[in-house]
Amino acid sequence: MKYVFWHSYLMFHQAAYIRELAELPGNTVHWCVSEELPKSYRDRGYPVPEMGRVQVHVAPSEARTRELATLPCSVQVFFGLRGFSLPPAAFQASLGAPVHRFLMTENRYEPGAQLLPRWLVYTWDALRYRRHLRGVFCIGHTGRYGGARFFSACGYPRKHIVPFLHVMDRTPVQHTPVQRDQREILYVGQLITRKRVDLLLTAFSQLNDPTARLRIIGKGEEEANLKQMVDQLGIAKRVSFTQGMPNAEIVAAMAAADVLVLPSRFDGWGAVVNEALMVGTPVICSNRCGASDLIENGRNGYVFETDSASALLERLNKFWHDFQWDRAALAARESKRLGGADVAMQFETQVKQLIGKTSDGAA
Repeated sequence: MKYVFWHSYLMFHQAAYIRELAELPGNTVHWCVSEELPKSYRDRGYPVPEMGRVQVHVAPSEARTRELATLPCSVQVFFGLRGFSLPPAAFQASLGAPVHRFLMTENRYEPGAQLLPRWLVYTWDALRYRRHLRGVFCIGHTGRYGGARFFSACGYPRKHIVPFLHVMDRTPVQHTPVQRDQREILYVGQLITRKRVDLLLTAFSQLNDPTARLRIIGKGEEEANLKQMVDQLGIAKRVSFTQGMPNAEIVAAMAAADVLVLPSRFDGWGAVVNEALMVGTPVICSNRCGASDLIENGRNGYVFETDSASALLERLNKFWHDFQWDRAALAARESKRLGGADVAMQFETQVKQLIGKTSDGAA
């Protein structure tokens, strides 16, 4: 099969399965991007991903864009039709060509003031574009706040909205026993209001284990407020802040932690969940994180009701007292399940099923 992916940059949380897709027999894969990697990600230590047999096209010309967007019988995957210039330009160029078009997008169901205008915009998009699409690959699909609900409400046929995920390359880490007398909770991410680190601090301050430690890795506009909150809660001796470090060191910190917590009010996905699970660290995250799709309560972590400190506290206490896991076994299982090879095979199977839903060979 011929695949053409359209993104704004070489997404390190998409590269693993796209690379493996090119390794499947008979496949040719093109990846078209506006730039290799934004400076903000380079500064955070993310490398340009290795792409193997994938044919990468950086800032393709208008003529090259049209040529790739109209490859006969190709599978065209557009990562969003808003916010970035290249995917919508390629989508427009593909119209009328004998190709199979798919939209890939993160869940957009963000409760609050943004929901209604966002719903109106995506409804308008569905009215214009759904007849040109074979399906929607939805990153963050299930649950009350999942993309299946949002995109079906916008007018996309529910049977054509399929679950998908972000996929991370496994970062090799040295599993060395951590010598400490207390358990460690870890948060990794931006220190902004939406991430609800304040909720985590509230729950942590009420935890039954007064010897537990909380490590916060990240920076953002809420840092000063959160440090003030730590002092007010009287937990300053048990909470540490680290502004940032290279990604490999962050993954090592995940491997050393007992549990990762992602308490966001909303996250389209939350790639830290993948990273933690792949090194054998359980995760507790809110039900408005797209990556909650990956959590099976009691097996690899827990999901809690967002914005509820009591619900998060209950999950933390339950983890402390009831959760048992074999770190090596969890890492092996999750690395396979969330790895590029397995996801590439699942993706191709879903594409073939969606193409087979109609009798004609063109979009």
